[in-house]
Amino acid sequence: MRRGRTAPVAVALTAALALAGCADGGAPERGRALSAERAAAVDRASAAEPTAGQSRVLARAEQILISRCMAARGLTYAVTEPVREEGAARSFPYGVDDVDWARAHGYGGRAERAAAEARAADPNQLWFHRLPARERAAARTALMGASPTGLSATAPTGMTLTASTDGCIARAQRTLYGDLPAWFRVKVVTMNLRPAQEERVRRDARYAEAVGRWAACMAEAGRPYASPADSRQAAAALAEGLPPDRADTAETALAVTEATCATSSGLGRVSQALDRAYGEEVRTRHQDDITLGRRLQNAALPTAERVVSQYDRTTSSGGSRG
Repeated sequence: MRRGRTAPVAVALTAALALAGCADGGAPERGRALSAERAAAVDRASAAEPTAGQSRVLARAEQILISRCMAARGLTYAVTEPVREEGAARSFPYGVDDVDWARAHGYGGRAERAAAEARAADPNQLWFHRLPARERAAARTALMGASPTGLSATAPTGMTLTASTDGCIARAQRTLYGDLPAWFRVKVVTMNLRPAQEERVRRDARYAEAVGRWAACMAEAGRPYASPADSRQAAAALAEGLPPDRADTAETALAVTEATCATSSGLGRVSQALDRAYGEEVRTRHQDDITLGRRLQNAALPTAERVVSQYDRTTSSGGSRG
C-alpha cells in the first residue's frame, strides 16, 4: 500500500525534472544530483534509530494486536505497559565502578525488588497461572504457537533461537513488520549485541589482568572474592533471610568496597575502554541487520500509530479494549 501511494510522487518529480531540463541545458545534471541527494536523505531517514517514544508506540501496538488476536480466540490478554525500572537501576556488567552510586544504591537491590514485584503483578501472568493445566496449554498455544518451529536465527553469541510462525505473537509482528522471518532474525541479533560484546570483554587478557588487581585490592579489604561476579553472589548470600533494610545495608557496604577497588585497580577504566572497542566491533559486524531492523521499525510506525490511536479512541469512548 505504501508503494502505491509514493509511486505518483516519484512520477511527478521525474516529470518536473524533465521539464526543467528543457528550459536549461544544465538542469538535468543538477536535477539528478538533487534527486540523488533526496534519495540519500530518504535512505538515511529509513535507517534512523527509532526514538524512545517511537519504540514505545511499536511495543504498545504489538500488545494491542496480540490482545485482539487472543480475544478473537475467546481468550483474555490485557494491554499492559512495560515494567519501567526505577531511576536507580543501572547495569554494571563488569563490576560496580561508581563509588557514589554504590553508596546510594548498593547493587540496586531496591530497584530490582520493585521491578520483580511489578512483573509478578502483571495481569496476563496472573491470569495465565490461574488457568487449569489444559486451558493453560491452550492459551500458550494461542499466544506462541504449538511449537517453536518455522523461525530460526543465530545470535551474535552463537546461540540459535527458534520460534513459531503461528500464534498471536507471530500474527501481531507479521501485521506490523510484514516480513516475519526477517524481523525475527534482526530482533534476535540486535537483542544479543550486548551479551556478545560483554563476552568478548571478559575473554580479553587485559580485562583478566585488571580483575586480578581488583581481587588483590578486595582481599586487602577483607573481601576475598576472585571476580565481581563472586562479589555479587556474596552480596546476595549475605542478604538471604535478612529484612530488606538490613539486606540493603549489607549489600551497600560490599558494593562500595567493590567500586572503590574497581577505581583504584583500574578495572573500571579498562573494562569501559574494552567495552567501547568491542561494542564498535560487534555493531560493525552486524550493521546490516541493525540497519534492516531500523528500517522495518520505521516502516511499521504508520501502522503502529493507527493501531494505538484507534485503541485509545475506543478505550476513551468506553468501547471494547480488544
